[in-house]
Amino acid sequence: MKNQSQFLKILVTFPLVSVLLLGCGSPSASRDLNTWIGANDNAEGFKQVDGTHKLTFPVDHGPHDDYLFEWWYLTALLNDQSGREFGVQFTVFRRALTTDSDVSNPWRSGQVYLGHLAMSDIQEKTHQVEERFSRGHPELAGALAEPFRVYVEDWSLASTTVSYFPLKLVAGTRDYRVSLVVNRGKPMILHGIDGYSQKSSDHASYYYTHSRLPTRGTLEIDGQEHTVSGTAWLDREWSSQILDDPYRGWYWFSLNFDDGRELVLFELHSDDSSVKTIPTATWIELDGSSSSVVADTWSIKPRRYWKSYPVEWVLEIDGTHYVIEAEFDDQFMSTSISYWEGVVEVTESDKVVGHGYMELTGYE
Repeated sequence: MKNQSQFLKILVTFPLVSVLLLGCGSPSASRDLNTWIGANDNAEGFKQVDGTHKLTFPVDHGPHDDYLFEWWYLTALLNDQSGREFGVQFTVFRRALTTDSDVSNPWRSGQVYLGHLAMSDIQEKTHQVEERFSRGHPELAGALAEPFRVYVEDWSLASTTVSYFPLKLVAGTRDYRVSLVVNRGKPMILHGIDGYSQKSSDHASYYYTHSRLPTRGTLEIDGQEHTVSGTAWLDREWSSQILDDPYRGWYWFSLNFDDGRELVLFELHSDDSSVKTIPTATWIELDGSSSSVVADTWSIKPRRYWKSYPVEWVLEIDGTHYVIEAEFDDQFMSTSISYWEGVVEVTESDKVVGHGYMELTGYE
């Protein structure tokens, strides 16, 4: 089976690379990021997010091939037994190449899967990144709703029982390996209106979150094994259009406060300061209930940059002043779709009150 998978990978690699590079242009430009995940001229023929879909589980844990793109996103904030801090990010993107797929022929799935794995070592200030991609095929890459599994080659995030949780993440490179068991945490949060999350006046996604997920496992770094524990964050999102002109990208934060609450922040950004955006802030309380913060009652502004990326921000919300700052600046994802993704620290009056993850796109 392993040799067969390797043969299949070789067989599809060259045409797949051609499709990705020729179809999407230079991967280093922010506009090409927009093209890859669904700019206007790529969305024709795909199902649109209009709020009429009622999220149903476990079906919606799986793929939505009639939409242009989606992702399964997991981050974990971890400590080993000596207190050394790590961050792990695992994301699988699905991107449709065509609306013309043939479910009876696995070679004509019309889907591409892209996997990103990153590890931040806070003590050493190192950020290791790896990328894999493959055409959708049962032997190569794909996603299943029940039992849940999303995978790219031998990287996978999958249910360990008939239930959705616990999940097991297994992925690695020559230099490091990740093996984590992610358990059930707070109840699922459906963003926006029952999972219908509006991004601009005309575009939206379906979006849900699992937060504060107890996590244990091992990280193997340069041959040394670290037993780790902490919490994970799982996001799921799919759509056919998120970005249209004049938007360039977005900022996104998942913040875990030491008092047991979480905060999600999201907003598109544009070079044109007159462009109206829809900033989103959602608190998740200790009991798992959630509440949205009225847009004009909170603000967030960048205060310091690393290259073109804002890595320190000032947040004013609910009458409190927070500073959100990267644990170290260079947590850049040097992958075919470039962006910044890494661990941040939250302070209030110079006191650390939380940690989380920050994602920045379109700042190139």
